Amino acid sequence: MTEIIALRGRSGPAYPLDWNGPVERPYDVFSDDDKERSIIGLFERVVQRHSEVIALQGIGPAMTYRAVWRHAQCLARELAARTAANELVGIYLPTSAEFAIAMLACFAAARPFVALDRHYPKDWVNHVIEDAAPALIIVMSATHDTEALKSSGQQILELSNLPECETNTSLPFTPLGPDDPACVLYTSGSAGRPKGIVNSQRNLLQRVAQSINAGHLGPDDRFLTLASLCTIVGVRDLLTALLCGAGVRLIDAQRVAAREVVGIIRDERITVLFAFPALLRALVTTAQEKAAEALRLIRVGGDTTLWSDFDLLRGWLWPGGAIQLIYAATEAPIMQWFVADLPRDNGDRIPIGFPLPGNAIAVVDEKGALVPAGEVGELVVRSRYVALGYWREGRCQLDAIERDPVDPSVRILRTGDLVRERPDGLLDRIGRKDRQLKIRGLRVEPEEIEAMLRLHPRVGDTAVIAQLDPDGNSSLVAYVTVRSGGAPGLVDELTAMMRERAPAQMRPQRIFACASIPRLPSSKVDVGAIMALHNQMQADEALAAKSSPTAAFGSGSSGVELEVARIWEQILGQPPSSPDADFFDCGGDSLKALKFIAELERRFGVELSITLVNDKPTIGGICRGLLAARQPDYDPLVLIKAGNDRLPLHIIHGLGGTIMEAFPLGRRMRYPGAVYGLQARGLDGRCRPHDTVSAMAAANLEAIRTRQPKGPYNLCGFSFGGLVALEMAQQLRQAGEEVSFLGMIDTLPNWRGWPIDRRLFYVLRRMARSAIGLFTIRVRDWVPHLATQVPRAQRRLSWRLGASNHASAIRPTASVDIPAHVEAVTQGTSRASARYRPTKYQGTLTLLLADVPNPDFAHPEAFWRRYARDLRLYPIPGAHDSILSEPNVSAVAEVLTACMPP
Repeated sequence: MTEIIALRGRSGPAYPLDWNGPVERPYDVFSDDDKERSIIGLFERVVQRHSEVIALQGIGPAMTYRAVWRHAQCLARELAARTAANELVGIYLPTSAEFAIAMLACFAAARPFVALDRHYPKDWVNHVIEDAAPALIIVMSATHDTEALKSSGQQILELSNLPECETNTSLPFTPLGPDDPACVLYTSGSAGRPKGIVNSQRNLLQRVAQSINAGHLGPDDRFLTLASLCTIVGVRDLLTALLCGAGVRLIDAQRVAAREVVGIIRDERITVLFAFPALLRALVTTAQEKAAEALRLIRVGGDTTLWSDFDLLRGWLWPGGAIQLIYAATEAPIMQWFVADLPRDNGDRIPIGFPLPGNAIAVVDEKGALVPAGEVGELVVRSRYVALGYWREGRCQLDAIERDPVDPSVRILRTGDLVRERPDGLLDRIGRKDRQLKIRGLRVEPEEIEAMLRLHPRVGDTAVIAQLDPDGNSSLVAYVTVRSGGAPGLVDELTAMMRERAPAQMRPQRIFACASIPRLPSSKVDVGAIMALHNQMQADEALAAKSSPTAAFGSGSSGVELEVARIWEQILGQPPSSPDADFFDCGGDSLKALKFIAELERRFGVELSITLVNDKPTIGGICRGLLAARQPDYDPLVLIKAGNDRLPLHIIHGLGGTIMEAFPLGRRMRYPGAVYGLQARGLDGRCRPHDTVSAMAAANLEAIRTRQPKGPYNLCGFSFGGLVALEMAQQLRQAGEEVSFLGMIDTLPNWRGWPIDRRLFYVLRRMARSAIGLFTIRVRDWVPHLATQVPRAQRRLSWRLGASNHASAIRPTASVDIPAHVEAVTQGTSRASARYRPTKYQGTLTLLLADVPNPDFAHPEAFWRRYARDLRLYPIPGAHDSILSEPNVSAVAEVLTACMPP
């Protein structure tokens, strides 16, 4: 039986937490007793139950719960040795498994942590460090990360330098108490500086309990959260998944394009997704088809959600999928519900939900008196699960949060949101009591932005307002008055200053210089007057630009530049003022960048990364990026099959250079690790192909090391690729690296490298077969016969090229003729094969040998016994040309899987 939500203490309906949600789905209830335990104790229980389940999957290898726990214990011991009990630890890490491990290590060592967002400007991060005063900061590498940190005596702990830890013993530390500070998360403050909100373990576990018990979450779920791990949403979802035994897919939503996210949801069978409304709109708009059937729950929060969003998501999800709306603050979990299609009598805004268990809520007027149901008032929350206080001057100040006068363990949060209770018990959110805003799901204080702008010596007065774009998303507009020195260049200076000092959601997307800021007699900003001023200035701009959306570009501008300018105006609602206009300075943000990228891809037929706009936000930079995208950098490493944290297997291409043959093989393997293919340089037509096995091996190892810096390594090659795999293994051993598996699939060196007797036999045999073939037909048919035989190899290579388009950077070709650059690759591999002379390998060589030998070729077993200290031979069905196609490839995959090391 799930928990019951009690409404406001008034008489009214009560609803189960999973009402309209996955009520029939079995799960393990997160009990009240669980909420009194330590987070690390609960995690250790999950490890015992699900030790080999994949817990974290990010950029690197996947990690099981056992591996995560082992690494967390090691890091916890370091933290305990370097810091004192209850000292604050900073986490300055990317969205990765290392962040999750660091968070768990802090809990294990009884150290509260403060999350430092790497996407925020250096000034912001250093303000947080100065205010929080952590005793130690965890980074990946001091060489790269400490440049952004203005240390005030803090220790730096580099994860890259930690020694390997093998222990799995229990930790001797006393865990944090339920009401001790557990984490500090910084949000926008009202005094020009960030504000650190302190949550206890009790507060965090209450969010976990409500998430699990509402969504019926468990070990068969796979989470994807498109929120920063440095926010309460990211921390909540990470803990929720890890404490119910689920898997977490970690991606940096600010660096991944919408189409990539859609692909991850589909290909990796994500079951639970969290995103802000605007990002969900971009995802669904990008998707070309319905969501994968595995996606059963979409959790939405952080900003106003519209009924049009609900309709969009409902059309994307399969029947039975649920949409959960979450209304919360960093200070407290507040409301939730699984959205039902109810009468839409509050315009397009969806009700924010029912109060959560453990919360007593009230809707009050300006004097603090309760308002009748149906009338508008401020939402106030009274709960044990409100934040402990605010972190100031290196400590948690408990008196910063209002306490209940009767029970000091209960705290009171005045949300500032204006709400109205409906007859069915749901609450409608009407607006804000004060000027606090939500920008892309993140809370923003206009006063803080105004305080930052006033730091400029030429700024007198300032006001910041929000405007809505046609999609219903809010963006910031700032107005400033000028002191001495005049206005020229001021807007550009302020834009540059805010880019350095403020995170993206706090940067005004337009800044206007004006004569004065309209104010009321009370000295408050006259919002109505300033909105009228804003509308007039926009109208003046539109009039000035009405001649052409590309008026800023001369007649000599390229077609690409003019088309990009048109898309720019379509997305931002205004034309670019010049080729050097900055996308973000002209009203762009990360969500508009997603739309901009999607439209560029549609118009130009290329694939782009969102980093194109982030890194090159001008018209000129975007155009250069578009031209480069038409000829992307060539990556020889191609993922064939995803896997867990086992060492990946790398399969090297055959004589044709592509890895088409490896796809059926790799995808049929039951090996739990990932399988990658390596294809030849030059297939994209931009690079000169290698023509020595040694150069190919070195280039392949360089590509592999970008994803797997250290051994041991698993290598396998098909046909010619076996030679490259052998050379890679030799180079690795010379470098002191370990090779755990070296395999060859029906590999034999070029006939020029055979012993003289076998070479002579080969030449004579080929001549005899050709002569016999001619004498079996009439003399007058000899010429047509030769004409059909010569193109056979060309047609075979053309088939390989066309079939490999999905796996490489090669663009489809309309001609059946083989491009010259592809012929050059084949010629290069042929020359490399002819030149290569293997040396004896002082390790184990596994040879998978076709059981239908080619009569023209020397038997591979006899050859390789001379070149391997230990040769292991496994027969596989078929001939050389058929072993990697059905029906033989499934059997070959089974044999290769069985050969892989444990």
